Parts: sequence; structure tokens; C-alpha cells
Amino acid sequence: MQKLNYEGLKNFVSGTQQKKAIITFHSIGDRDSVASAFAISLIFKNSKIVSPDFITSNSSSMLKKLGYPTEISTEFDDSAELVILLDANDFAECGPFADKLKAFNNEILIVDHHSPKVVGNDNVYCFNDESYNSATSIIYNLLRDFSVPIDVKLAKLIAMGIISDSAEFKNSTADTFLQIGSLLKEAGTDYTSLLTEFEQISDVRERAKTISEMFNSTVIIKNKVLFVFGRTETHSNIAAENAVKIGADIALFHSISKKEISFAARMRPGLDKTLGIDLGSIMKSIAPAISGTGGGHPCAAGAYGPLQFKKDEFINNFISKVLSRIENLT
Repeated sequence: MQKLNYEGLKNFVSGTQQKKAIITFHSIGDRDSVASAFAISLIFKNSKIVSPDFITSNSSSMLKKLGYPTEISTEFDDSAELVILLDANDFAECGPFADKLKAFNNEILIVDHHSPKVVGNDNVYCFNDESYNSATSIIYNLLRDFSVPIDVKLAKLIAMGIISDSAEFKNSTADTFLQIGSLLKEAGTDYTSLLTEFEQISDVRERAKTISEMFNSTVIIKNKVLFVFGRTETHSNIAAENAVKIGADIALFHSISKKEISFAARMRPGLDKTLGIDLGSIMKSIAPAISGTGGGHPCAAGAYGPLQFKKDEFINNFISKVLSRIENLT
């Protein structure tokens, strides 16, 4: 693996932007990864966006409102000359694409804002910089350096990608606010209006049910860490996010459809370093219990699979892994 600084990243992009490329991201793509993929595709004209599995409902809603395609192929093109991997610092985060990335012989460019991990392949070029709050924030700088016009549609896409990974701007730097300020001007809007435009408000009965389900969840307190888990009929990710917003340190919620069971896990930003917990790694490691796949970030991850009857096994595995870290705190 060859590490790049920002100038190295620009030079790499300049030298490869005409290549046949596939652009991808981590399993269960969130708004940051999806927004950065569509944004960087404007530099790599001969590229195709592919997903390891599926994108979150929030991501799909964002694309739909802006008029971007919501159907993203899950076919990995082995004939590509270049792979651009966004918002992931390890092949293991890419679910069904993990083995394909390891076996890929041509160049792979990783662009991420998390602490770098060593990828053994010599064909990997990696830009990891934790001074950025999101992958989209990095790509926004690239777009400006490559003189890509930022219209209203693109400005809103980039802004939502940056905002989504900011944890309500708790993960932000001065540059984050400067970027958001520029994007709001380019979009001709203000912050409240932008959030309102992309807010997902479900039916009032669904919201009432979700709130009721949250209050019926199970709470565990270990070494001053508050852990919440429960079930929702829909939108397990929203329940987990809201649980953290109202005070939970770690939350796990699941929902069951006709075909599969899906889990969403969230953790208060910063606790991944304090507790040494990576929710993405945990979800990936226990997803086989439901014959599924999982992954994500240290503080936000998901898993899904068809074996609904293995629900309790999955939950117990998750709780065991999380609590083992919490119980070992000194």
C-alpha cells in the first residue's frame, strides 16, 4: 500500500481520470459514501458507480429528491482499469466486494477520513486524513481543484454528504464550516431550509409507533455506559440514531420483513476510541449468524440476512462483544 498526501492524491487523480473505473464504497452505503461517489464521478468521466449491496433509505431519499439515479448496480467489473474506494479504509468493510478487491490486479485508490489501516496489496494507493470530517469533504476539495462546476443540485448533494457524517457538527473542524458556508451560497439556500428539504418524515402513526417501541426497549448500564436495544417495525436505523440522540451511548435495533432481518447499530461519536469498539467490525463478524452480511463505520453500522429465527443469537453475540469491552474498562 502506498500512502498519499493531498498533493499526491491530486497527481494520482490527474494521471488516472481517463481510465475505465468503478467507484464504490463500504457495505450499506450511507449519505457520505454515496454523495462522494456521485461527486467524484464528475472527475472520472469513464466510470460507473457500484455498490457492494444496498444503500440506506436516507441515501436513496437524498438521491431521489435531487434527481440522481437510485438504482445502483451491485456488479463488480473485473475488467476495470481502476477501482476508487470511498469512505472505507479496509476491504473488509465492503461486504460482498471484499474478496473481489483483494483479487483485483489493477490500481485501487482509497479515499477516506478515518484512521488508516494497512492494506497489503501493492496496487493500493491510499489517502486517509482524519482532519476531514467526511469523505465528501475531501471530494469537494478535489472538485474545486479540478475546476468542476458546482451547480445547485451538486452543492446540495455535497452539503448533505458532509452534514450526515458530522454528528451534528461534533466531528467538525473550522474547514468543515467554511465548506458548508460555501456550499449554502452555491445552493442558494440556508442551513435550516436545506435540512428541511431532505428531512424524512414518516406517517404520524409510524412515528408514534417508533417512539413507543423505543420506550419498550431494553436498557443495560455497565461502567457508566448506557446500552439500549430493541425492535422496530420499520426504520431500525432511525430508532438507533434517536436512541443515541436522547442519551444512549450504544444502541442496537432490528426490524423484520418478509424476506430478511436487518440490524442497525449506533454509538455516541468518540466512544469508538474511548472504548476501543468498532461497530462495523462487530457487525461484519457476527453477520454469518443470520447468513448475511454486515459492516459500516466504528460508530454506525448495520447487518442483514435471511435467517430471522437466529435473531436472538445475533443480539446475544452483539451484546457479548460490546459488553466485554465495557466490562474490561478500568
